[in-house]
Parts: sequence; structure tokens; C-alpha cells
Amino acid sequence: MITSITIIAEKKSPKIAGIMMSLPIITFLSLLFMAISQGADFSSKAAIWNPIGAIADLVYMGLFAVGIGLPGYIQKNTGRREGKNGNIEKIIEILAGLLFGFAGYFLFILIFSKFQIASGWISLAYLWISAIVFYVLFKRLKEIKLEKPKLVSAKEIIFRGLFGGGVVAAVVILGDSAGHMWGGLFSSFPGTITPVLVLLHLKNGKDMSCCVIKSAPIGLSGTGLYSCMVWLLYPVYGIVMGTLASYLVVFVFLFALFFGLKGKVEEM
Repeated sequence: MITSITIIAEKKSPKIAGIMMSLPIITFLSLLFMAISQGADFSSKAAIWNPIGAIADLVYMGLFAVGIGLPGYIQKNTGRREGKNGNIEKIIEILAGLLFGFAGYFLFILIFSKFQIASGWISLAYLWISAIVFYVLFKRLKEIKLEKPKLVSAKEIIFRGLFGGGVVAAVVILGDSAGHMWGGLFSSFPGTITPVLVLLHLKNGKDMSCCVIKSAPIGLSGTGLYSCMVWLLYPVYGIVMGTLASYLVVFVFLFALFFGLKGKVEEM
């Protein structure tokens, strides 16, 4: 899935890739794994906290965008010349982005873990309000024009798949080993977002990363709705039917939202 998202960003549309990387992939796997290993009620309680974790994802992406631009800003304002090794510069930008992004992510998580939230509707409302705010903020990020698509080697596809899959597996295991609150918060850990941004940045530079981030609030809105449906439906309909019904609701929501915002998304 992660490999497909990066290829879509490079060959088709960074905006569509940004929505796709924010869909409930980690959330689906984490909540499903929790339900199988610890019961549907445990997963339902964890799902309440997922939208709060999704807000932390928005904070993470915003600060990642700030971090990747910082080395160039410092270089420009100190009069230093650009280095000859572009890969080293990209790695420095990525490290700065990850440092800023994860610092903001974990700080947000720690602060909001002190609050008491008993309703999925409340956490979903917080997420949707935040998504609107970040959607407006992310519109300021730099736009890019896709160049003629380059062939992606089999070795690169395998690397992207292994890197992304390893991150996803680690996040799912981490979410299942914690209590329902921490499991819910970490069920929206940027385990899909991070490898997508890193892989695209390594090959295409920071402008591609920023362009993908711009449409991410749309996908995260659907992720929050999915977790809210899990909260409602798992205790009533069980794991299988609850999962299918939750995905159906999200599909209809995103279909309506995407086509309702289609013109605006293309202008972003």
C-alpha cells in the first residue's frame, strides 16, 4: 500500500496520495488486532481516542513541513553555499522534519492523555474542527508540477515495501501492548504517513513532501469517522460486520467530501 501511494504521488497526483496516506490503514489494523486479541469492547473503547491521535498526526505533519525547511532557511540566512551532495542535504532535512514532527506529536499526545473523553462523537468533533484549520494552513505550502514520470526500479519498490511494512507492523504491535487509551492514541500513529514522506523526500525533495501533506486533512477526517463507527458498531455487530459497516460509511463520506471539494483540491 505504501509503495502504491508513493508511486501515485510521483506519477499521478500528490493530492490523491496525500488523502490515501491518511486513510485508516494503521487504524484498521490496530483496532482489528486489538479486537481479536483483547475483545471487541476493548477495541471500541480504544477507538474513542483515535481521532485525538489523528489530530496529533496533523501536528506532526505541520511540524515536519517546518523542520524540512529549516536547514535551507539557516543556510540561506547564514550565507552558506549549497552542498554538492544533494542526498546528504535531503537526509538532514528529513532528520530535522522527523525531530520537529515527533517532538510535537508526542507532546500533544502526552497533554491530551490527561483529559477524560468518554464519547467518540466528541473526539470526532475535535478532529474535524482541527482538520479544517490545518486544511487552511496547509494550503500555504508550496505547490509543485509533476515532471515526466521516471521508471521505478524493482529494487526501489521492494525497499519501499519493506520499509513501510516494517513501520506498520511495529506500530500495530505497540498499540496492542498498551491499555485501551494508549492503544487508541497510537492506533493513529503516523506509521503510514512517515514512510511515505521519507521515501518521497529522498527521491523528489521537500517540495513533494509538502505537496502530499496539503490534502492529508481530508483523509484523516475519514480515519476519525472510521474509528467513531468502530466505537459504535463493534459492541453491537461484532468485529467482521462492524469493520465492513465502518469502512462503508467512510467510503461514502470520503466520496461525497472528495467530489464536493474536487475543484478546491485541484487548486491547492
